[in-house]
Amino acid sequence: MKTVLSLACVATLATAPTLAQEAAEADMRTIQLRMSAEEIRADIETLSSSAFEGRAPGGIGEEMTVSFIAGQFAEAGIRPGMDGSFYQAFELTAFAPAGQGEFGIDGPDGPIPFTAADDYVLYAGQPDAELSLADSRIIVGGFGIRAEEEGWDDYGEVDLSDATVILFRGDPGTATGDETLFGGQALSVHGLVDTKNDLAAGLGAEAVLLVHTDESAGYPWESLSSGGASGTQYFLEADDDASLTLFAHVSEPAARRLLAAAGLDYDTVYAAAAAPGFTAIETSLDASGAHAGSVSTTTTRNVIGMIEGREAADECLVYTAHWDHMGVNPDAPTEDHIFNGALDNATGTAMLINIARAFGALESAPRRSVYFFATAAEERGLFGAKYFVQNPPCPLPQIVGALNMDAHFPYADQYAAMVVPGLGTNELMAELEPVAARFGRVLVDDSNPQAGGFYRSDHYPFIAAGVPGLYAVGAPSAEQAEADPTIGEGFGWYMANGYHHAADEVDRPYTWRVGGLTDDARIYFELGWRLASSNRWPNFTPGTPWLAMRDEMRADASQ
Repeated sequence: MKTVLSLACVATLATAPTLAQEAAEADMRTIQLRMSAEEIRADIETLSSSAFEGRAPGGIGEEMTVSFIAGQFAEAGIRPGMDGSFYQAFELTAFAPAGQGEFGIDGPDGPIPFTAADDYVLYAGQPDAELSLADSRIIVGGFGIRAEEEGWDDYGEVDLSDATVILFRGDPGTATGDETLFGGQALSVHGLVDTKNDLAAGLGAEAVLLVHTDESAGYPWESLSSGGASGTQYFLEADDDASLTLFAHVSEPAARRLLAAAGLDYDTVYAAAAAPGFTAIETSLDASGAHAGSVSTTTTRNVIGMIEGREAADECLVYTAHWDHMGVNPDAPTEDHIFNGALDNATGTAMLINIARAFGALESAPRRSVYFFATAAEERGLFGAKYFVQNPPCPLPQIVGALNMDAHFPYADQYAAMVVPGLGTNELMAELEPVAARFGRVLVDDSNPQAGGFYRSDHYPFIAAGVPGLYAVGAPSAEQAEADPTIGEGFGWYMANGYHHAADEVDRPYTWRVGGLTDDARIYFELGWRLASSNRWPNFTPGTPWLAMRDEMRADASQ
């Protein structure tokens, strides 16, 4: 689904606008033009200040962040969205590691060199103070997929009990580009890390070693080894499902060494794993590892404000942006241990605040209710969005859609394009097309869909529950990037040095140009206003796995 949908697929019969509609449109446009790059930048600077301690769940950083967001909502005339409160609290279990942990591999000829940060980054598979495994036999599990609808089973009859499984990121479709395998280049749900880990754990595995490549992950190894992703871990809730003991990202060079020590050629195994008929390979290697830390329970909070619709208050549009980042990691291998998260995601949160201000300034509320949802613990597993979807203040069948803002780029005064991961999967994207065009933008799909960006932000829990969602971010066209190389330099610097690094700060690598980002906010405001002012119900497109779920919930709601 690489083409942009025609707006005709969702348009209702055209009628001449009334005077009241014309006045509302004029009011919206006046407020839209007042949305200020200076105000957005000021909010980004506040949220990414070191005083906010990297906005991790719990502690003073969270308290300052959620208080600031709720205060800005209140000043804008936005009502509390949760039974008189701006906060939706939920509990997380925290695992604060005491160091990097240890993981070793033994082969027929003795220990194989395997070094923390250079070769692997270790995580707890479950929130226990002491985690260990010993003499765990190593199995190469290919892509770690069991998918009946694809006729695919990487494990077959191989016993994973107490094993450590080496897995490749992605799925056979992303590895080969073959459209007949798992939908081709765009990552499928079977390629998600959580899907792989849950399957392996359910089959009895103790640990997973996931092979990292920059292409398959969408970010460089240094984003893991720099410490931004290896601080305190959070778990949403305990359940009865099986869990891994340990999990590790493994660099590609290290994975090549491990397979060579087992008498296997990495490229040959990778090609075999991407082809039908692969079965997991037992090796002569064994793994041992340990990780320790303190375990505690912390309460974190989603921040939710709303404007009640004037005619259909029970129908709702939801804006989302995650307020959290990586916090402080005293074990980070850099002098700066505060992960400020200016781009990720003080930008999206500042946009959310300014869009709320714009709605608050309207002379009359739109037809439908609008929720402004600053999500908690996105960086830890989309936990805030998942909790909201499980406990929504507006029933899921009554949510028109979720418009998500995450990591918008401050590298141009304006952009000629807008990247929409999963472009064409639902009709919200058709609604976006003419709004973006008014700002001189064309919609384009993610250039690296195999990395799974479609699944890795807060719109996806809504989609998985049957509610259309989108994430769109301003970007240069090829011609614009060629004419202004500094835009590409900013993008390149961020992915190499800023993403989940302590260096993600305002005005790095050069003075930010927030005009394009401000237009992102204006586009989101207009899109949401049009949806909230209409009676349209954008749906998923034919062939997507969520269409039947949405049709069923809407049919039940209409009865």
